[in-house]
Amino acid sequence: MKNSKKMAEDILQGIGGKANITSLVHCMTRLRFTLKDESLIQKQQIENTEGVLGTMAQNGQFQIIIGQTVPDVYAELCSLAGIEKMEALNENLDADNQGKKKFRPGAIFEVVSGCFAPVVTAFAGAGILKGILTLLTTYSLLDTSTGLYLMLNAASDATFYFLPFLLAYTSAKRFKTNEIMALILAGIYMYPTIINNAGTQVSAFGISFYLVKYSSSVIPIMLSVWVMSYVHRWISKVSPSFLRVVLVPVVVLLVMTPLSLMLFGPLGYNIGIYIGNFFKWLFDIAPMVGGFVDGFTRPLMVFTGTHMTMSPIMINNIETLGYDMLGPVHCVATVSAAGMCFGAFLKAKKESNKAANFSSFISAAIGITEPALYGVAFRFKRPLAALCIGGGVSGAFVAAMGAKALSFAMPALISLPVYTGTIPIVLAGSAIGFVLTAVLTYVLGFDEDIKKDERAIEAEKKNLF
Repeated sequence: MKNSKKMAEDILQGIGGKANITSLVHCMTRLRFTLKDESLIQKQQIENTEGVLGTMAQNGQFQIIIGQTVPDVYAELCSLAGIEKMEALNENLDADNQGKKKFRPGAIFEVVSGCFAPVVTAFAGAGILKGILTLLTTYSLLDTSTGLYLMLNAASDATFYFLPFLLAYTSAKRFKTNEIMALILAGIYMYPTIINNAGTQVSAFGISFYLVKYSSSVIPIMLSVWVMSYVHRWISKVSPSFLRVVLVPVVVLLVMTPLSLMLFGPLGYNIGIYIGNFFKWLFDIAPMVGGFVDGFTRPLMVFTGTHMTMSPIMINNIETLGYDMLGPVHCVATVSAAGMCFGAFLKAKKESNKAANFSSFISAAIGITEPALYGVAFRFKRPLAALCIGGGVSGAFVAAMGAKALSFAMPALISLPVYTGTIPIVLAGSAIGFVLTAVLTYVLGFDEDIKKDERAIEAEKKNLF
């Protein structure tokens, strides 16, 4: 599209050109750059670009908030920058950056976000489809023995069951290593003999270890690809050029296969178990506290871009516990954002503000909260307090009532089927969040004459649904 191409050209110029890009990924609403020299960023120019909602530096990434058209802008940027040239230019720079950030705690969030961002849309579609199937079969509206169920169940399960393959590819892109070898590692984890013998003890090199079912797992493949990136880089460097095509894959397989199945796989699997059990413990002994804290901080996490790091935790909960307790909290927090916008719409006197607030309400109602955050919460300030309180209270309610998600999906009411079994609780929590936040926003009020920054102005333009 013409507008997307113009935006991509302006953004590319603003971040210092294609030679300054170390890596580039995108999530549902943001472009996420890792740059060689952040001093080259022309922040004000980028934020003045039509269609850009805002920018921020977070955990080593320079993030440009675009909104729902981000895939189009991302595609144009890749075309302008040149995919092959980016990969060739950034391989050594990425290695340098990894070394510099090795012990930086924020790098963990950066890596998880970079690996998960490209597959979020697949999660959203598969999660909603899974929820619909669960709803239909629970109430005997669809027979599980039919061919239709067989096909749709395969479509909804594939993304989650074969998640190691998806993360192998995105992790390889993130760590700048060979994608094919990363996919082979995922294939080792998912090999039928490994899956079918999960739980049995075997030995190699005199060391006993347990085989684990790695379908839907997250941490094992990410750990393996990360380590493989160093192994692959080192063996490629020291191998004679005439032997590299054979020697590199052989050495990588010989080194990474035992490391993956004997160390990283079980380690990552057990880390996932412990994380899931921690959240289960927290929500069992103090569900209102866990729900309140999660719901209260949700808008702040979305604003800073760190909300993506919750995705692997939620997916791991579903795989290890059979359900996730965080999804319902995020859902009602999203509905609370819609309530904030609706309250701001009712309170506003100026027609321009009423129109912008209502547009933000529509966007938040379908699960996209960033326009609401930039156009309402962080512009007027007081509505942000209302949103945090509304999200916290509604989150505490659904957590205390035991709401659960049976699949991973977009946190919005359009994903309601994934909460089958606790849908009334989620609906009640959504009503609490919406009404409470709307009332608090109306009562607290806001100064309509607060000068708009560039992010708020662009948010209003992109808010229109």
